[in-house]
Amino acid sequence: MNRWTTTIIIPCYKATATLERAVTSALQGAPEDLQLLLVEDGSPDDTGALCDRLAARDARITALHRPNGGAGAARNTGLDAATGDWVLFLDADDELLPGLWAALAATPVTDEGMVLFGLRRASAPHTDVVAPLAPGRYEGLAALGEALSPLLFDTGLLAAPYPKLFRRDRIGALRFDESLKINEDVLFNILFLQKTTAIYCLGGIYYKQNDLVAGSLSRSLRDDLLDAEAITRPALEALLRQNGLDPAPYLQTSRVRACLNQYGLLTGCRGHLSLARRRALFDRILADRDARAALRDQLRRDPNRLLAIPYRIGVACRLPGLLAAYTLAKQRFL
Repeated sequence: MNRWTTTIIIPCYKATATLERAVTSALQGAPEDLQLLLVEDGSPDDTGALCDRLAARDARITALHRPNGGAGAARNTGLDAATGDWVLFLDADDELLPGLWAALAATPVTDEGMVLFGLRRASAPHTDVVAPLAPGRYEGLAALGEALSPLLFDTGLLAAPYPKLFRRDRIGALRFDESLKINEDVLFNILFLQKTTAIYCLGGIYYKQNDLVAGSLSRSLRDDLLDAEAITRPALEALLRQNGLDPAPYLQTSRVRACLNQYGLLTGCRGHLSLARRRALFDRILADRDARAALRDQLRRDPNRLLAIPYRIGVACRLPGLLAAYTLAKQRFL
C-alpha cells in the first residue's frame, strides 16, 4: 500500500488540551507525502491559534478555519480539501498508535475501498476492540459472515468514522449530513459501504479512543437516540439488501440497541429533561416488544435489586409514567 497517499482529517473544537498529542501521534513514522488537515470549527478558545502554530512547524500540516458547524461539517470541510488517495479521520482528543504506517506500507491492498483495523479505548484499556476476522481481503459484506453483526453493533468498527481508511475516490461527493446531531458518522459509513465492494482487514491495534470525557455518549443525557436510529435504518436496510442479506435480524438488533442505549441514558445520566419528554421516550421504548424482552433480561441480572424494583415493575407492566417519575426523582434526590 506504500504507493498510496493518505490525508488525515482532524476536526478541532475546544481542543487545546489534546490536539498536539493527536498531531504528534499522527506524524509518528508517517510518510513525507502525508496530508494532515486540522479543521478548526469556530472554536471560542485558542484552538485556532494552536492549529496555526502546529501547521507552521511541519509542511505536511494545513490549518483550515471555518464557522462552527459540528464535527460532521468540519469533516466535510476536510474532505473538500483532501488530496490523498486514502482518508483517515482522527478525533482531536484521540491518538494513532505506533506501527500503523509500517503496517499499511506492507499491506497488499488492491481495489478495496476500506482498510479496517482495531482500537483501544481509554475506558477499557485492557480490552482491545478488534475485528473478529482474520487479516485479509473480504469481498462484500456477505463475506464477513457472522462477524458482520458485531462489527456493526458490538464493536462499532464498521459504524464509526474510525478506525479505518476510506479510499477517497469511492467517497466521491458523499459527505456527512450536517443536519444530524448524532449518527451522522453511522449514516456516512453505511452510505460509503454502498459504494464499495471489498474491505481489507488489517491485523493490529492502531487507534486509541480517549472516551473518558463527560461529553461521550455513555456519560451524557440526550433524547435523540431513537430518532437517530430511525433515520439510519432505511440506509442500513438498503445496504444489506444490496449485499444479498436478510435485513430483518440486523434491523431488529439496530432498533433494540437504540432502545437499550436510550433507556440507559434515561436511567443512568443526569441532565435537564422534562417529565413529559422522559415519559414519551419510555413509552416508545416499551412499545417495542423485543426491547421489552431485552430490558427484562437486563433487569433480572441487575445487582442493585432494591433500586431496580421500580424499573422492573415499570417495564413488566409497561408504565412509562412510573419510569419517568422515578428517574427524575432519583436524579433530584439521590
